[in-house]
Amino acid sequence: MKRLGLGLVIVLTLLVASCAPAAPAPATEPTAAPTEQAPTEAEAPAEPEVASTAAETGPLGPVTLQFAAWTYDAQKLRENLDRYELWMANEHSPAYDVTVEVSDSGYGEFDTFVTTTYAGGGTFDALYGSDHWLAKWAEAGWILPLEDYYPEVLDYTSDISDFSLSALTYNGKIYGLPYYSDVMYFVYNQKMLDDAGIAAPPTTWAEVTQQSQTLMEKGITQTPFLVGLKAGSWFDEAFFALTYSEGAQYFDEEFNPTFETSSGPVYDMIEWMAASLNDTKIMPQKVLEMQAVDVQEAFKNGDAAFAIVPGYMMLEFNTPGISKIAGHAKISMMPGATHETDGFTRLYLLGNGAVDDEVTRDAAWALIENFGGKTTMDGVADYHVVKRWSNENGLGFSVKSLWQDPEVEKAFSAMADTTIMQNQKELTRSKAGMQAPWFAEWINFVRTDVQKALLRETSTQAVLENLTQQWIDLSSE
Repeated sequence: MKRLGLGLVIVLTLLVASCAPAAPAPATEPTAAPTEQAPTEAEAPAEPEVASTAAETGPLGPVTLQFAAWTYDAQKLRENLDRYELWMANEHSPAYDVTVEVSDSGYGEFDTFVTTTYAGGGTFDALYGSDHWLAKWAEAGWILPLEDYYPEVLDYTSDISDFSLSALTYNGKIYGLPYYSDVMYFVYNQKMLDDAGIAAPPTTWAEVTQQSQTLMEKGITQTPFLVGLKAGSWFDEAFFALTYSEGAQYFDEEFNPTFETSSGPVYDMIEWMAASLNDTKIMPQKVLEMQAVDVQEAFKNGDAAFAIVPGYMMLEFNTPGISKIAGHAKISMMPGATHETDGFTRLYLLGNGAVDDEVTRDAAWALIENFGGKTTMDGVADYHVVKRWSNENGLGFSVKSLWQDPEVEKAFSAMADTTIMQNQKELTRSKAGMQAPWFAEWINFVRTDVQKALLRETSTQAVLENLTQQWIDLSSE
């Protein structure tokens, strides 16, 4: 807030003769100490000098922020933006007259939407983002390293999950705050396992095969295991989750590829997946055309016993009236040698449209912190927007301390076993290689080439050799 206060003093010096109409005095920041002594409960807090001067000259602005988002629960996003605008006018110090205009597209098209906007000369002041786009956007200069302008963002890092912290970072700098983060969980239908006489969920991929075959033999389901393997961003999350479960390592610290081509975790998991599709048939061929949302629909309808999905889907799985298996959907640790999995993080980012105007830039930072950080609203300091998405929509979060929040615990314990969720999160990694600017291009080859191996159109060794060479070629461009 000192930064904002200094900018305000400069602006007020220029406006002192304007005699603008008086505006309501904004509330003081919770961290600002009274200038004389702490007031008693019966006293009104003394306003800092900068706040009282702001009341005389009116709020900063008007500012119109250009904000880019994807079309997930657009009504709730708009409600959150409306609250932000009121908060900036009535509670933030200094006060701002700010309006947020939203441009949006579907999530699957969002990277293309942002890319074409900037290619056409457009800009955004703040925007949604995802971990696997960060390096590309940063290299293009479309987004700004948040810590260069607002070093106070670093105060959040000690309370952010490790995999999310890496997702927020490019070239050693923090670029944003988390919108939400989630983990790819192994989920199972407890009733199906009980009906088949299976005492516990599988802990290895061999056990996944064995239990799936038992379920098929007993006529309980002919599609026991589902995972979204359609070429696209959800393929990435599923593929890294599967390979991490066996301890896969992809690159060294200099981004040299280290994944094997003829044996080891990546090779072996691709071979297991191909066998599951073509030999044991515990996975139907349709998984190659399924995204996570398709798996969600099938699993909640009782079509499968096992699935790999993001955690937020547990809310729908266990909601009566929406799901046919409500009360029976459970999570367990990811099968495999290490039980590791993949996690992803969606971000709030500072766009380069705000770079030249300090008032606009400060308003954009206030939006990012209001949405992704801890702010005081109606006298209460909390992660207001983060908790709303978590408690109402079941979205995962990156803030470690929220596991101790009673409201969050209540919401998530209705979805799944929160102890298992936390334990799995401790064994979660972000997608390897995302810090390389060419990752977004390379992952497209992974999606299409691995599918060829799964269909046995190309050998797994040939696919991995090609992916290694593609990475080397892209890194040298």
